[in-house]
Amino acid sequence: MGQAQRLAEESEAAGAEAVWIADVRREPYLLSAAALSTTKAVEVGTNVAVAFARSPAATAQAAWDLAGWSGGRFVLGLGSQVKGTLERRFGVSAEHPGPMLRDYVKAVRACFKAYREGHGRYEGDYYRIKQPVFMPGEDAGWPEPPIYVAGVNPVMTAIAGECADGFAAHMLSTEAYLDEVIRPALSRGAAGAGRPEPVVLLSIVVAPTRELLARQPTAYIVPGYRRVLDHAGLKEEADAILTAIAERRRAAAQKLIEDKVLDLLAAVTLDDVAAGIRRWAPHADRLALSVPWYGVEEAEQLATYRGLLSELERI
Repeated sequence: MGQAQRLAEESEAAGAEAVWIADVRREPYLLSAAALSTTKAVEVGTNVAVAFARSPAATAQAAWDLAGWSGGRFVLGLGSQVKGTLERRFGVSAEHPGPMLRDYVKAVRACFKAYREGHGRYEGDYYRIKQPVFMPGEDAGWPEPPIYVAGVNPVMTAIAGECADGFAAHMLSTEAYLDEVIRPALSRGAAGAGRPEPVVLLSIVVAPTRELLARQPTAYIVPGYRRVLDHAGLKEEADAILTAIAERRRAAAQKLIEDKVLDLLAAVTLDDVAAGIRRWAPHADRLALSVPWYGVEEAEQLATYRGLLSELERI
């Protein structure tokens, strides 16, 4: 918690407009509270919290309190997580993740409404919350946190267009995939629901070396996400990478990514941050700069993050 407080404070001082919290090891809502406690103006958001690991009522309560406590600086970012990881990490399953996440977001918004008005309920296809307000009282005038939804494939992306204020795009994206798959899917979803199209937040991974950059996608290239590589004409490379990962030959998978894939992805070295921002800015409304977490020791991760902040200050 103390480290999150310090890094958030340093990020604000370096000129960041937002601090984004990942859900990979520590509890993202506690880390969000820590980041909010030592900053004054930046937004703090989850990018992204795993929705199905928590009930929509529990998520709504955490997001509502963080938004109120911070004066409206909290952003609730939600993602479904892939099936295997969801089951192995959290012991829960989601047989219909797209429709379930749509219903989840509706349930969260219904809870927000109930908190503000002092009463309410939600009856959806997957979630039913009969008493979201347990202790009587109205939170009149409370700031409602915007909701971002993550996705990679067009079905989930269209659902984000239907129900979200923002779309959290994955670093496993190419420029063409963002322009030709993500944006049209968001537009379809938003038009069908009669909503404004969500803003697009793109995560860019930054590391000192290409080797370290290539290591991170080995945690992300899974069968459910291979569509990005297929769209780029890399079907054979995707087959080879997935086979290597399945056979626990991660070094081979990493080498394939570095040689064949990396230059297409939202990933830049520390000495190329400014150029990376210029390259990717036309394809998103907001950019988030992150550092690798997969297979990286804490000390190296911290050093990379502080190197990124130095670059941000210089820019």
